[in-house]
Amino acid sequence: MADVIAAEPIESSEPDFIGERIKLDKKLATYKAEASYYKKLYEQAIKQTTREDLLVDVMRRHTDPLKAQGIYPKRKPSSNVRGKSSQVMVAPLTDTHVGDNVSSEQMVGLNSYDLDLFNRRIWGWTNQVLNLAEYRRNICDVEELVIPMLGDMISGDIHEELARTNIDNCMMQMMYGANIISQALMFLAPHFNEIRVPCVIGNHGRMTRKIPSKDRYMDWDYMMYQWIAAFCREQTNIKFEIPKSFAHVFNVANRNILIMHGDSIAGGGATASIQRAITSLRAVLQYKTQIIADADFEVPSAFDDVLLGHFHRIDEIDIGTGSLHICGTTKGGDEFVFSRLHVITKPKHVVLYYHPEYGQVGKEVIYLDRFDEKESNFQLNLPELWIN
Repeated sequence: MADVIAAEPIESSEPDFIGERIKLDKKLATYKAEASYYKKLYEQAIKQTTREDLLVDVMRRHTDPLKAQGIYPKRKPSSNVRGKSSQVMVAPLTDTHVGDNVSSEQMVGLNSYDLDLFNRRIWGWTNQVLNLAEYRRNICDVEELVIPMLGDMISGDIHEELARTNIDNCMMQMMYGANIISQALMFLAPHFNEIRVPCVIGNHGRMTRKIPSKDRYMDWDYMMYQWIAAFCREQTNIKFEIPKSFAHVFNVANRNILIMHGDSIAGGGATASIQRAITSLRAVLQYKTQIIADADFEVPSAFDDVLLGHFHRIDEIDIGTGSLHICGTTKGGDEFVFSRLHVITKPKHVVLYYHPEYGQVGKEVIYLDRFDEKESNFQLNLPELWIN
């Protein structure tokens, strides 16, 4: 009898079909619900937009417009529109870094600097200060010019690479700077009733490797200021304030202004670090109760505004009683900030205007690199006898 072979059962695909159908129905139900939801949102948006358009239309149709005004003819400056109070012009000069040699090739053309460019930029700065003063005189008298010198006037040799690459030694850097800057002051002197030059030292001009705390005024900046004062000694309307302190306070149009270089502030120029330092100095100065006996000038015991150099940029920070200004640089960016910090700044200086009642009422920026291709009328080369 032949063996009977049992047939294998045939698996039905019915359950799989039903499962897939259920999944599709769920997705369809989800999509329908979403479509209904978004349709409702769309209808609400249309209603909202319609209401807004209707409201705007009603406002336009039922609101009376203001009467159109004609254009008045421009008034020419005249004595009857000038301010009654004279304003004081403040033009800081800082971070000239005389003697530094910034290579255009190493800076990929972003900046260069040498004695000739220093001369051209100071010539341009001097002329622009005068031009801005004349422009300001269309609305008010500008009888007094204050030129705070905020330090780092020479490149110095505090870093090995500077000592190696500087154009000349520190003494000659100081003399080149004194020569050109004194010519600038004498150029400006006939155009103002008084020019005041308060000065503070920086860090590049120091004569020691380490930063000193005592005798900080033994600095090439201090020597330069004294030489400038000597060159300008016959010009009676130029007055100098050359303290031995790293910080100095003087009065401008009823405002006390603190000047310092800024190298004593830790934190790389961060706003918070600067504000902390200024707050501390404000508290410290409150201990001062009398004028220093051997000083040639009065030093106020409080300040409203602050002027800084050192950080090679222009910036303004509100300090409550007034403004703190970081005042720029004559040199501009160099190989250090380009390769190490990956930043750059244009050579520029700030100019401020002070009113005796309202305080600071104006601010300008002088961009110095625009004078790099223009000839200077200042004499750069020193005579064999400096007194000549």
